[in-house]
Amino acid sequence: MAKKQDRLLTDLALGAILAAKEQKIVPEFMDDLDLVSAVLADFKVKSALTNAGVPFEKRFDALKKVLDGQVEPLTVRTLALVMEYHLIGSFDLFQQAAEDAARENANYHICRAVTAVFMNEATQKKLKTALEKKLTGTVKIRYDVDPNVIGGLSVTCGDWRYLNTVQSKLQQLSRHLITTN
Repeated sequence: MAKKQDRLLTDLALGAILAAKEQKIVPEFMDDLDLVSAVLADFKVKSALTNAGVPFEKRFDALKKVLDGQVEPLTVRTLALVMEYHLIGSFDLFQQAAEDAARENANYHICRAVTAVFMNEATQKKLKTALEKKLTGTVKIRYDVDPNVIGGLSVTCGDWRYLNTVQSKLQQLSRHLITTN
């Protein structure tokens, strides 16, 4: 059953991305998924939307009311399918499948940049420009601050990684010292 569900999530995500690409709204659609994810982070909302005892139409109307014109019509139609197939409880997996499909089919990359301190706007712009050149596509960067990084930068875009942090250099040095003894 899990394989069938995974395949359905992947197929729904791919179809939604291809439709978003055709409508030229991939960035907006992906932003919408972030908003839906934030809404579903509320345990009460997610519980209400996954309650099979409540008719589909009532659950879907409740979700539309919460989103109230904040998302693209394509997002609403996609959510209807996700809910109809009882997959809203696996929305995080759907969102990941959509990110993968966006990268592979629409050349839209969601990257995660981690630094020890907040990156100023000029540096963020330079990083985005460099990543768009490297990945030859549209890039959205999610920035995180992690004091454990110590210094430098870590960027992950799908399977691609760039590690240039003090923490990673110390780990390399440690591995080198252990293997040479």
